[in-house]
Amino acid sequence: MKTSSRMKDFWNKTFFDEKNNPKQGHEYRTLRDSFGYNEVGILLRWKDGRLNDDGDQPAVEFQDAHIEHFQNGLLHNDLKESDGYLSPAIISDYGKKMEYWLKGKQVQPPKELAS
Repeated sequence: MKTSSRMKDFWNKTFFDEKNNPKQGHEYRTLRDSFGYNEVGILLRWKDGRLNDDGDQPAVEFQDAHIEHFQNGLLHNDLKESDGYLSPAIISDYGKKMEYWLKGKQVQPPKELAS
């Protein structure tokens, strides 16, 4: 399946800080000449060196509203919406594109949500 993930180089990898410790907490970066922008901000959330959601907050948030949910370095979102359907792990193009992932595997949305 094709994906709109912008974080493929981060999938299932461990990253370290300047002291060679696994990255922890929140990190803000500015990316230049990326994703069609001269400059775009990105907020990353780390746990034990891997991208990881922080409670209800996604592991990756771009300034242009692109978000990606991760658990232990894998695309993942097992939260349910109020209607009982699975929440998307990737939301892009200002909510027009959504992808559903569980433990690093892309899954199909319920037929009622597919367009």
